[in-house]
Amino acid sequence: MKAFLKELKFESTKPTYILDITYDINKAIKKTSVTQGFVFVNTKHTTLGIVVNEIAEPNLLKDILNHTLHSIPEDNRSTRVSGNYQHPTTDYRHRCQDNPYCNEIDEDYNAAAHIRALVFSHSSVVVPILNGKLELGKYQQVAAFEFDGRDGSGKNPTRKRIIQVWICPAESVTKID
Repeated sequence: MKAFLKELKFESTKPTYILDITYDINKAIKKTSVTQGFVFVNTKHTTLGIVVNEIAEPNLLKDILNHTLHSIPEDNRSTRVSGNYQHPTTDYRHRCQDNPYCNEIDEDYNAAAHIRALVFSHSSVVVPILNGKLELGKYQQVAAFEFDGRDGSGKNPTRKRIIQVWICPAESVTKID
């Protein structure tokens, strides 16, 4: 089976947001000249998810972000919690440095970001390709859902993110009834 791999790389400097990546994926599909098949979109991070949803409507995005931040409280010790933080907080046990495989200098408390990624997104999604582009519904886009971006300060000032886009052509597509 033949496949193409495009990596979308970016620095994540805002704590929680949704980034539409539909255009980037369609651009990669066009570059490969694949007209039918599948795209596997995969994040290589535990606090960054992938979603297929309506992304173009700004008020809906605000509602989604507000809901996620209210549903899963932030750790009281997190760098995201300051005097003007307007969402619930709690105490979690997790700390980035507690992981024996962690080789970063990160000392933040990001249990909420891990839980939000589990509840509100996927580590990967599969979307069909038809006529050389993503076969999405009228209001659907593919997006990265960031739960643990950094503000550019501290010991781990930014998150360097990678999303893999695996483009897999299909020999033929036969529609059946």
